[in-house]
Amino acid sequence: MSEVLNKKLHTAIDGLNDEQKKAVLGIVKVFATEREKRSDHWKDKSFVAEMNDRYREYKSGKADLISLDDVENKAKKLSQKLKSKKAS
Repeated sequence: MSEVLNKKLHTAIDGLNDEQKKAVLGIVKVFATEREKRSDHWKDKSFVAEMNDRYREYKSGKADLISLDDVENKAKKLSQKLKSKKAS
């Protein structure tokens, strides 16, 4: 799949004029920057230490966990409360 996709991208890019190629390059740079930002936090020692601490708390049972259903229900209630305040 990747090889076919690469060929399609190269074919499409080859058909562009210089201005269009600059625009495509700008978009590609944005994607590359976003990817770097997503992975950079794992290079941060304090972030990794925090995640390790949280994992240890989870495994030991010390952490108070909230289910996804609870989070969704609380978010819905808060959203409804905010909507009713705006309507007032």
